[in-house]
Amino acid sequence: MERPLSLTTLPNELVIQIGLCLCAANDPRSQRTLSQFTKTCKLFKEVFQPMLFRSYTHNEQPISRLVKFLRAIVSRPDLTATITNLSFGYPPDAADITITDKDFINTCVTSLGLPLPPKDWYIEGTDRTIPMQTVIAYASSNLERLSLPVNEEWDLALLPSFSNASPKITFPRLRHLSIDYYYISGDHWAISYSQIAPLLEASPNLEYLSLPTLERFWENQGISKLPKMKSVKTLDLGESSSGMFIVASMITSCDSLQSFELHWGTSSGYDESHEQWSIVKIWDALVHVRGTIQKITFESIVDIPLGNPTENSVSSLSEFTELRFLNVDGRSFEGMFQAWTLKARSSDMDEFVAQLLPTGIRRLVIWAPSHSLIPALLTLARGKSSGLYRDLLTIEIGASTAFKHWLPRPEWLSNEAELRKEFERAGVQLKMDIPYVPAEMLNFAFLGGGFIG
Repeated sequence: MERPLSLTTLPNELVIQIGLCLCAANDPRSQRTLSQFTKTCKLFKEVFQPMLFRSYTHNEQPISRLVKFLRAIVSRPDLTATITNLSFGYPPDAADITITDKDFINTCVTSLGLPLPPKDWYIEGTDRTIPMQTVIAYASSNLERLSLPVNEEWDLALLPSFSNASPKITFPRLRHLSIDYYYISGDHWAISYSQIAPLLEASPNLEYLSLPTLERFWENQGISKLPKMKSVKTLDLGESSSGMFIVASMITSCDSLQSFELHWGTSSGYDESHEQWSIVKIWDALVHVRGTIQKITFESIVDIPLGNPTENSVSSLSEFTELRFLNVDGRSFEGMFQAWTLKARSSDMDEFVAQLLPTGIRRLVIWAPSHSLIPALLTLARGKSSGLYRDLLTIEIGASTAFKHWLPRPEWLSNEAELRKEFERAGVQLKMDIPYVPAEMLNFAFLGGGFIG
């Protein structure tokens, strides 16, 4: 009589595939399921235990949990090699660490060829991230995704020594790097570029990069230099007050960028005055990726200057041949129109709109536009009816989710019906949310930081 089929009689390859299908690496419940499997028999322990180490997430759990994980991967290099995903929501609180665990972490650091941490690193303070950095160092070789928090009060002191370790600590397989600013409440502050520079330099194959507000970057003075990020396809700067020079340098360091996002705020108190920034200069930098970029999300708070468009500034996105999704504030188009009038020696709206967008554009979002763009929108709708921008299906107009304040002038409400009619005729779905603003509020708009449209 044949023995009934069971997991224990299947080839290991099939058992592994079953485990992979049933248990997602970043799902805590799946992790518990895998853990239970490893306790049933020796075979399942050998098969499923490596899966438990593929992904490790640490939020506000006790530091003893992190030390236990570190002890396991130090004693079992085969488990270390399976780690592909590390996610830290918050550095572990080391105040309750035991002397034994502290000495163990010190030993781990020195065994990697890194400098011995300060004697009192475990005391609440700038060096509290030492355990987190140690785990990252051990898991570097096969790591594919890394998320870690930063704060102006913490010091990533081990990272600069990664390149001096023996062997050198690098991240050859790292594709996804997300560095998030940690805060509970209150103001956001900038992080020194030097804090995260070693990670960028040691990760030559990044495809996704998310960064907080950065400061102390002076490439034009030879003090800082970004590595070439040839593989980065997504650059997410989020709600950031990073200086114009580092933003532009980030963009031009990418050769195959497909998605760019920046909600640009002011930088009072940082090392670079926003009064010298320029929206136009960011668009000039984006020209570098015009052949690969597919999605652009870019807006700025009203305090950031438009800049001084010239005839050489970006006046058309027609050469952004792969661009399909465009989410911008109205001031970007105002800058392009000014540049176009200088270049074409004309202010003809039909000609401007006809060359403004790439032929393959599918979705257009305009945040907080000025009423001066209403004629351009009507021209766009009529041009679409005549065969212009055939792939354009959706247009959204309103306040952004990041910078919510938009105070539209009465012209928007008086032209709303015509705009809707023209875009409906053109076969474009128009999503337009125009709040009513009493006239007296417009007189005080700038006091509230709103966009007058």
